[in-house]
Formats: sequence, structure tokens, C-alpha cells
Amino acid sequence: MSNKKVIKIVTALMLYSALVFNGSAQQVVSETGKLDASASQELQDFKRKIQAANPGMDVVSVEADVVKRAVLAPRPAPPANPKVAIFVKNQTRVPGMDDEVDGVRDRIGAELAGAGMIIMDQAEIAGGFNRFKVTTAEERAGLVDGVFTGGSTVRVAQMLGCDYIMLVNIIRASTAQRTAGGKPVTIFTLNMTTKVNEAVQGSSVYGSSWSQKLPVPGDAAAADDPMNYYNDLIDQWSTQTGEEIAAKAPTWRRADATLENMVSFSVSTTVDELIKGLESGVRAPNELLDEMRHVVGGVTVELDGATLGSSPGTFQATPGLHQLRITRQWMTPWQKTVNIQEGANFSVGLELSDAGINRYQSMEGFRSLVAFTYAEAVMRKGVKVNFDTAAWRDVSIGDKKGGDVNVGVGTTVVR
Repeated sequence: MSNKKVIKIVTALMLYSALVFNGSAQQVVSETGKLDASASQELQDFKRKIQAANPGMDVVSVEADVVKRAVLAPRPAPPANPKVAIFVKNQTRVPGMDDEVDGVRDRIGAELAGAGMIIMDQAEIAGGFNRFKVTTAEERAGLVDGVFTGGSTVRVAQMLGCDYIMLVNIIRASTAQRTAGGKPVTIFTLNMTTKVNEAVQGSSVYGSSWSQKLPVPGDAAAADDPMNYYNDLIDQWSTQTGEEIAAKAPTWRRADATLENMVSFSVSTTVDELIKGLESGVRAPNELLDEMRHVVGGVTVELDGATLGSSPGTFQATPGLHQLRITRQWMTPWQKTVNIQEGANFSVGLELSDAGINRYQSMEGFRSLVAFTYAEAVMRKGVKVNFDTAAWRDVSIGDKKGGDVNVGVGTTVVR
């Protein structure tokens, strides 16, 4: 074995070992071959370069070895027992077909549940819409051209907390009269479309267009309810589609909510604005000022039930619809559905709760107490403070009203 080949094998083994022992479970596959000098422009240029540098000699041939290397990593597994929300829309005008919408949802839901998926029931879906209070009656009923009125699949998935959205459309249901063997035959035709989108980016992971015909003797068709035959076709659709989805679902790749698809947004409140106004009377490093904003402000920021931190601040989340909640002791909690996009800034006005009114009497009383709390906090850090409250209305701390409040190191605060 040549030295070149030994070096290539050792190099490949070292790279493979580094990947495996780093815990990535990646694999390296390599293939060694030779470049064809007649087909490689790079080798032709190299030949001309060498010939020009050696005019007294002839370049008889040029050759080069090449190693092609591919790095393999395990494919991310789909969510275990993924949660799926199913929406069905009837686009036909066949009498009685609207009444079959729930049946279509139940039948495909049963097939998917048999494949290990968690199917959201109608009460959960309705509860999700009602909780966000941004839907229309049309959205509750189903789909409009494959997406929801006023929002995307991602928005709806965020509202419902599901991994996948399934969109089913009953496109066409029709009958045609034919003759077979001299006898009348009625042909029932049903067209359905099915689409599944993942929740993070709204990309499609499955789509199908299904069409089937069912021939029925003319006399039987005339004597029976046409929906009975359409139901037979719906049964065929749900069985075939369910089996196909069950086979393909393990290969679905759902995007992760990584930093690559996160956006930044900021939150501030009237409490933060109050403290910002107090900072004009404080000379301190920015680090200390930032610490006081959060410690004295005491405002908590929650997104979709999870605490992000305290305001003022900049946070990250996936773009789209979220539940933003702002809380502080003695203040009425603020909660609203917000559409978070890159650079969004939410300025929230907080008001005293009933308990806060009993404690502070008014927002002016609250402001004055915050000022004293702030002064005492920075005083402990050895920082001199000078607050001018002359512009405040009806400020009262104990028997003292309005005026200048000067607090410095060693100064006694009278209450």
C-alpha cells in the first residue's frame, strides 16, 4: 500500500473518531479516485504552468488524487406522539355534506390516533381560539383557501399548542348517469385534498389529492340517500390516507425553534418610565442603573406562561402570535395576545390593583414610595441622590407634601 493511501486512511479514521467521541454520532464516508487530466481544467492549467516554467523539458502527463468525503449525522426524529389539530372544510354544495364534516374529522382522526398521534378534540380547539380571542366565526368553522382568515398556519398552531395542522378539503362530490350492460348505473365521485403543515415554520410535510368513483345500480341509487354512497367513499379516503400518513410520518422533519428563526422584541412599562425619570437625579455607572431598574421596578414578563425576566428588557421568541403577561405586586396584571415580530416594542401601562389602591391611595402615592425605595437602594451602594418631586401632583408621604426630597449617604429619610 502506498504512503499516500495510508495517509488518507489514517486521516479519515482520525476525523471519524473525533466526530464520534465528541458525542455527535456523526459518520464520515470517503471515496478515493483520480482526476482525469483531459477533463479537468485545473489540471490543464497546472500542466501549462509547469511547462512554461520548464522550457527545456516536456510535461509528459499530469495526475492528481482526490478524496471525496461526506459527513453523515442522524436525522432529527419527529416529535414523539405529536399533537395534531384537524380542520375540515366542505367546498361542495351537495345537500347533507356539511353534516358530514365532523364525521370526516373523526374518521381521519381515528386513523392517525392508531398511528400514535395525539388528536386534538373540538373542545380543545375551540378553547384555544376563545383563549386568544382573535378568531372569526369563519376561522372557527374551517379554512379559507387553505389558510385561516387573518393568520397563517403558524399562528393557529401557536394558539392551539400543537405540532402539526391538518387541512382537509372536500373539493367535489358529483354523480353521473351511465349505462352498463343495458342497465342504468349512477357513478358517485368524491374529490378530497389533504395537507399537513408543521407548526414552527408552517412548511408542508404532507400533501395529497384523492379522487375515487363508486358505481351503483341506477335503481338502488334512486331509492337510497346519496350520502350513504358518499360516506362509503369517505371511508375509503380515510383508510387510504391514514395508512399513507402513518407510513410517512416518521420521515417528517419538523423545524426546531432555534435562534436562527427567533426574533427580538422589547418590553417596558409605566413603572420603568417612572424609574427612568428618577435616574436624572442619580450619578452612577450604567451597570448600577440597570440593576436598580429591575430590582426596584419589580416587573415580571411572561410569554405563553413562561417567565422571561423583568422589564425593561429585550427578549427572544418565535415570530407570530403569543400571550404576553406583565405583572407587579400591587398592580393589576396586564395580559394580551400580541403579534411578535423582529424589533417589536411593547410599552405597557400598569394600573394599581384594588389592594394597591388601599395601600397607596393613588398613583402619586405609589410614585413617591417608589422614589424613596429607589433612593434607599442606591444609598446602600454609596450613591448620592437628588429627586425633585415638585412636578408631582398630591404627593404625600406621612405628613410631608410635595417639594424637594434630598437623600444622600448618611441622610435620614423622614416618613
